[in-house]
Amino acid sequence: MNTVQLRDVDLNLLVVLDELLRARSVTHAAERLNLTPSAVSHALKRLRELFDDELLLRDGRRMRPTVRAEGLADALPRVLQQVARTIAAPEPFRLATSTRTFRLAAPDFIAPLVPSLLHDVQGTAPRVRVELAPYSAAAVRELAAGRYDALVAPDAARSGDLRGVPLGAWPWAVYAREGHPAFDDWSVEAWSAYPHLQVRTSVLEGRGPTDRRATELGISRVVRAVVPNFSMAAPVLAQTDLLLTVPSVTMGNAVAAYHLERREIPFDLAPMGLSLFRSAAEGDEPGVRWFLERVAAAFQGLDESHEGAAVSP
Repeated sequence: MNTVQLRDVDLNLLVVLDELLRARSVTHAAERLNLTPSAVSHALKRLRELFDDELLLRDGRRMRPTVRAEGLADALPRVLQQVARTIAAPEPFRLATSTRTFRLAAPDFIAPLVPSLLHDVQGTAPRVRVELAPYSAAAVRELAAGRYDALVAPDAARSGDLRGVPLGAWPWAVYAREGHPAFDDWSVEAWSAYPHLQVRTSVLEGRGPTDRRATELGISRVVRAVVPNFSMAAPVLAQTDLLLTVPSVTMGNAVAAYHLERREIPFDLAPMGLSLFRSAAEGDEPGVRWFLERVAAAFQGLDESHEGAAVSP
């Protein structure tokens, strides 16, 4: 293994590499870094010499990372975040004057809770800003790397880099338009006979818990349509004969807004637990702790019909 002298490494090059690995484009990276494409191209040339690797290869309009670059993509954000924290002077977190930005990654079905969260935050820390991002397959890694302050995710997202507290567990339910014939004589047979709508986010890979459990019980269904997020599901259900099987927390006030009906899932399926996660590296940092408490408090305001029991972190 070659030894690299840190005094020979320009830290700015690592910042450029981090952005290149996310943007996969010299032009887009240059825009985000407020540099010229020529300057970024020159930096990439120096990076290739430093790592003795091509790092990024041209693939149409985008760039494809090499194996070495993929490994760096995981490590770089954490390293740069740590450097930034080391250099920055520690600032006490003062509710009345803080202008800090807190970033929360979460599934889109928490949208009904956002107004409550914002009112709570602004009521105690009027200058604080909240940014929300979608829960994606990379969210857990990005939380551990410090790009987010908090993450709402299924309990299965737990890892050694995260610390989490449960927000609640919600039963699975079946939704359809008002007057759907399947609900006239609700049973496993009715669930299996009618076509289904499925929500398939970027987080899910392969079959979800519904289909896995149905297969174990010898039950089958036909999925006729797939949407990429929960917010699209209700309007589709309202105007079709499709059924949707999801944890009850995901539908929120859409049931009343779109005149949907709900039934219990006609076979046993363990409730879906949600947890509120933070990076293990954050420890008990006062600002993050305060923000976690605000998010947990928003979940406590869920309607009782969602059957979730929220707890404070």
